[in-house]
Amino acid sequence: MKKSLYAATVFACCIGAAFAEQLQLKLPASFNPDGTINRPLNHRQWVNVGTTLIPKGEVNIIDGLPIETNEYIDTYVEPMAFAIYMATGTWPNGTQIVKEFTATKEAKPGDALAESHYNGLAMLVKDTERFPVETGHLGYFNFGHHPEPYEMRSSLMPREQCSSCHEASASDQQNIFADHHIGLRRKVD
Repeated sequence: MKKSLYAATVFACCIGAAFAEQLQLKLPASFNPDGTINRPLNHRQWVNVGTTLIPKGEVNIIDGLPIETNEYIDTYVEPMAFAIYMATGTWPNGTQIVKEFTATKEAKPGDALAESHYNGLAMLVKDTERFPVETGHLGYFNFGHHPEPYEMRSSLMPREQCSSCHEASASDQQNIFADHHIGLRRKVD
C-alpha cells in the first residue's frame, strides 16, 4: 500500500509539473517595452519557501545600506515555478521569486521580534531570451527598500549588484540560493 501511494504521488507530481510548465508560459512576468518590469500584485499568495532574519546594522541586499531594525525577509515563489522545481529540480523559464522585507519591533527588551511593517521588495526572474547565460538567465529587480507603497516598475539591477553574488556563491548551479530556504528542500530517492 505504501509503495503504491508513493508511486501515485510521484505520478501526480510529474503530471502536475508537465501541466504547470504549460501554464507557466501563460503566467509570465510583466515586462514593459522599455525593459522595466511591473511589480507583481499577488506575491503574498505565492508559495512562501522560508524566512530569514537579518540583524540590525547589516547591509541590505536591495540598496547596500545598513538596516535600522532587524528585518525579516520572506521569500515567495510563483506557484507553477515552485511545482516544476519540486518535481524536477530545475527552475523553469519564467520563474519568479520575490523577497519581501519587514521591519521588526519589540514590545519590551527580551520579547519576541514581531513584524512592524513591510519595508522593501525585490524580485528575480528567469528569462532565457532577456538575460544572458552567464547570469543563469536571471534578472534582478528592486521595487524599493522602504515602507509601502513600493514602486510599480523596476529597471534591471546592475549585474555587479546581485547577479555576481549568485553566480559565484549559489550551490545549485542554477544561480538561485535554493539551499537557503527550508521550503525548497527536495526529497530525492
